[in-house]
This record gives sequence, structure tokens and C-alpha cells, in this order.
Amino acid sequence: MAGWLLLLFGLGLSFALDVVGLSAQSYARIEHMKRVEHFPPVVEGAKVRSWITEDQPPKGELFIDGERLKESDLRKLREEANLEAIGEVVSVSYGWTLRRTNMRLYPSDATIHKGNPRIDYNQYTLVEPFTPLAVLHTSRSGKWLYVQAPYMRGWLKREDVYLASREKLLENLSLPFLVVAKGRVEVGGFVFGLGARIPYLEKKRDAYRLLLPDLSSLWVKRQEGLVEGYLPFSEDRARYILEELLGTPYDWGGKEGRWDCSSLVQSLFWVFGAELPRNSAQQARVGRVVATNFSSYEELRSLLEKLPPFRTLLFMRGHVMIYGGIEGGDVVVYHSVHRMTREDRTQWHINAVAKNYLERDRLRNLHRAIVSVNLLE
Repeated sequence: MAGWLLLLFGLGLSFALDVVGLSAQSYARIEHMKRVEHFPPVVEGAKVRSWITEDQPPKGELFIDGERLKESDLRKLREEANLEAIGEVVSVSYGWTLRRTNMRLYPSDATIHKGNPRIDYNQYTLVEPFTPLAVLHTSRSGKWLYVQAPYMRGWLKREDVYLASREKLLENLSLPFLVVAKGRVEVGGFVFGLGARIPYLEKKRDAYRLLLPDLSSLWVKRQEGLVEGYLPFSEDRARYILEELLGTPYDWGGKEGRWDCSSLVQSLFWVFGAELPRNSAQQARVGRVVATNFSSYEELRSLLEKLPPFRTLLFMRGHVMIYGGIEGGDVVVYHSVHRMTREDRTQWHINAVAKNYLERDRLRNLHRAIVSVNLLE
């Protein structure tokens, strides 16, 4: 690795997190990210068709639910996408999610996989309640809507979307809010996950009249896991949140309401007001790239010792880890991970949110797989 000492020069002694600048960088660099409140009222139909068709399932033998995926299966999925109904110009509607729901590649609940149905290639991401949406298209059956959320676009079930005027959406976005600072909370029958915002209409001492996604309201007292507005970033807060999640089962695409590697990073930084992209490849384009390759574990460790924990991200192909500092002389990483390969090349099926010590856990070989170390500033 050449030049990382030069890249470190000028980092300074202060490691305050510029959440506004970081969010602006995400929206500027990642084409999938759009501020819904600034989304144009009209979009070219060709662009919407391109967005719907640009992603495809991976190559190779695939299964849909329990059967081999055939061309006829793909044809049915494409027919439900209703592309022929998209005109030259699309008038945008607006709304938000009524509940936690899954955003899909195709307008279907079908699981597309390579033999392990837990890895569902039809799954984009879990979407939290009250996520603002620009609604762009309706499926042939009318059961699905193609939408743009702030950090991803895809298909949501129509029953999980509250359609409203742009003015009403902007009104809701302007309200003060509570932020979920733990794995999940339940309020008035609605489940909200880490980093989700819940707007409130009134405040009296330690009680808030919350606005719920169906536009009902409910008085609640301040409780564990709900904080007023975004928390100021600190290493201790980030560590506490991650430690509370350890052992939570790994969840590809958040399909069951938990986290994969990149959604864990995204949800954590939502608590502090920083909006990051959804997948690890996109997240690797945000922040300052400090290093791109390493010749040895010692070189990696030497670099990390000079970087701030919990704002330094380590990227592998298809995976992201949060650097958690040095404990007992060992490098710590936090991540939600399916499996890892140890130094002796054995497979370690972790399948959880984990805290790993690279030396203790025989993971010093990770230096070979790391393609980027990014500092969030």
C-alpha cells in the first residue's frame, strides 16, 4: 500500500462528524439516492422504464421459491411490471410507507435464489414506516407500486403505501421528530427500527403526541430507545448501539426486519443524522478513501491505529465492516456477516451481527480482501 501516510496528513486532531456534508455527498455521488421532497413532478417515461429494467438477478442457475427459474417465470414477472403502460411522460405521485415493508426487484413476493432461499435476489431492502416516497408506476394487477425512496427505488406493495399530496408529505417532513436509537421499538402497533424517524405534533415535558403513519396520533412518554432529534455522534454512542445488537441473526436485504452488512452501517448513521447509501458498493463511494490495498496485516493495523473508531469503514467485495478500535492490543470490527474465511481457509458461518477481534479470531488474512478503507468525516 503506497501513499496512505500522505493521505492521513491533514486529518487533524478533531474527528467531529459532519453529518450534513456527509449526507450531501451521498446524494451527489449516488444516482440511486434522491431527496423525495425535491423530486420533479414529471419524469420521462423512458427513464422510469430504464430504472425498472436496469437490475437483473445474477447469472447462473436460479430457483424461484422451490423450483428452477425458467424464462416463462421471468416473463410473468416482467408482465406484472406493466412496462407497456408507461407513457412518454410520468406524473409523479407522493406518499410514505404505512409500515415496515420490503422493497423488491420485481413486483412479487417470490423468492429468487441460488439454492439458499435466505439469500433472496428479489429483495432490495427493508423500508421503515414513514419513509417518504415518489410514486412512479403501478403494476398490472394494481397490487404493487414502483417508487423512489431516498436511498433506493423498487417495488412496494400498494397496501403498504399511504398516498398523499406533495404538500402533506412536506408538512410531515417539516415536523420535529423522535429517532429510534435501539434495534426496534413498537408504538401504537407500528414497529420502527434503528434510525427510523417518528414525527410528533406536541410535546409536554417528557411526553410526545406522535403522528403515526396512518395519520392517527398517540401520546407516549419518552422511553428507552427513543431520543428527540438526531443524536450528536460519539464513539461511545456508536459502540453502545452496536453492542446491543450483537448476536442478532444476519438478514440479507433486511427481509425479516433485521440487518445485513450495509443496512447495519446505514441504520447506525441514521441515528446521528447522516444519510448513507444502501449497499456496500455505493457506501464505498462516500467518505474519504484513505487506503485501497495492503501488503500485510501489520500494515493494515498500523493504519487503523491512526484512524478514529466507528467512523472508519473497511470494505471487501460485497461486504462492509465498522472499525471499532483496538481492544487488548487487538483490532476490533463490527459487522453483520453471513460467513468469513479464517487464516487456515476454513469457513466460519457467523450469521449474525458480530464483534470480531482479527488476531484472536484468526482473521488477519482479511488484509488481502480489503479493497478500501474510508473515513467518514
